[in-house]
Amino acid sequence: MIAFLAFAFPLALYLSFPSSLWNFDGVACAAALELGQPTYFFHSNHLLYGFLGVLFWKWIGMPLGLSRALPALQLFTSLLASFGLVGLYRLLQPLLENRWHAFLLASALAGTAAFWVWSVEAQVYALGFAALAWATFVLIHYEHHHKYIFVGILHGAAVLGHVMHILWTIPALYWIGRNLKAVRQYFAFLLLMTFIPYLLVVGLVVMPGRDSRRVLIWLKGSVGLTPDRSWAWHWPGWNGPWVWLRSTVPTFWGSFWPYGKTSTAPWLWFLTIVSVACFLCLLIGGSQRKSERLTSFSWIWLAVYGLFLSTWEPATLCYRMTDVLPVGILLALGLRRWRPVFQVVLALLFLGSTLTVNFVSRILPMHQPDQNAVYQETIMLSKMTPPNSVYVTNGGLLWIYLLYFTGRTAWNADAFEPRRLEEEIARQKQSRPVYVRQGSSWQKIP
Repeated sequence: MIAFLAFAFPLALYLSFPSSLWNFDGVACAAALELGQPTYFFHSNHLLYGFLGVLFWKWIGMPLGLSRALPALQLFTSLLASFGLVGLYRLLQPLLENRWHAFLLASALAGTAAFWVWSVEAQVYALGFAALAWATFVLIHYEHHHKYIFVGILHGAAVLGHVMHILWTIPALYWIGRNLKAVRQYFAFLLLMTFIPYLLVVGLVVMPGRDSRRVLIWLKGSVGLTPDRSWAWHWPGWNGPWVWLRSTVPTFWGSFWPYGKTSTAPWLWFLTIVSVACFLCLLIGGSQRKSERLTSFSWIWLAVYGLFLSTWEPATLCYRMTDVLPVGILLALGLRRWRPVFQVVLALLFLGSTLTVNFVSRILPMHQPDQNAVYQETIMLSKMTPPNSVYVTNGGLLWIYLLYFTGRTAWNADAFEPRRLEEEIARQKQSRPVYVRQGSSWQKIP
């Protein structure tokens, strides 16, 4: 019953306030699914999200009346996140030895800023989180003679959700220790679960009809997004660890990351202080148990992911979804140091303050389409210009919004060589209006 609540409560929260943030990757994924080209269903960094997303849209979303892929992907993401939160609840419950306390703590973590935002947006990270939550539960608590086979399968599913989760191998091996039979079982099924789907996708979907260069571009994934598709690691410089550490605060509290023009009122800062105080009280308490194996496991997990992300987009908060798993363990270890009545008080304070802070600073304004300035510009432009117009943009949100929300012809100028762009504009303006964005305004090409 409580496990069902751990799923239903956050899901009801997410579905009650759907997002109008509409991030670039989510809209691009929805557009790709609607185009129906099988190659677009698979991305080398997150192999299965698009494929499972199109199945969900066709088999479940459409019967529910979701004719377009974007709202179906948002629903799919919320379901994945909520399913993963059941795994988090099952992970925390034996540590706290109280189902309600575990439910309260899991619900509080479900309402942290980055987790909530990327549970209502169409994005890939909830899939990896869900698989990793259950992999962690099986690794730590589940007793079965095939336990490590299940861990390998679930970890492989997390890698298929996002390749970054191969990093989880390090804390997993720490936990397994010197049990060589367990290590062999774990690695065998991790490799099978990971490589077989990749080989099938490359062999049956990506390679047919394409030369080796195009296959290599697909394999590069996000590191090949430069105009000439050359390798480019998104490294911020030597200050990466500091950027990653600093981004931890907005990961949990939206008052440090307000949406759009939302201002943080004094009373909201007060609730933020309450939430931060509860968080630190539990985190420090859990971290002080140095003899506790779970403490080391959790900090190794955070350190390994933190080290990697310090070299790759350390301020990108969607990568931080899975932080709630090791952080949740540490908070649970800290919470169980208190007497039961104080456990309830601390958990309720943390839950209430965290949900309120992030609802007001992020979720409520994100729920309102008029707060999305780029979307409003897109709709206004579509009303003020003829339907057959061509729009020349510098890419980004405006470009993908014009394509997806209006169905108009929009070009990304950065994808053209300058001379070819001039030739195409000259050719197009003979038969239909061409608009170019200059600064913050649009100009019609005479």
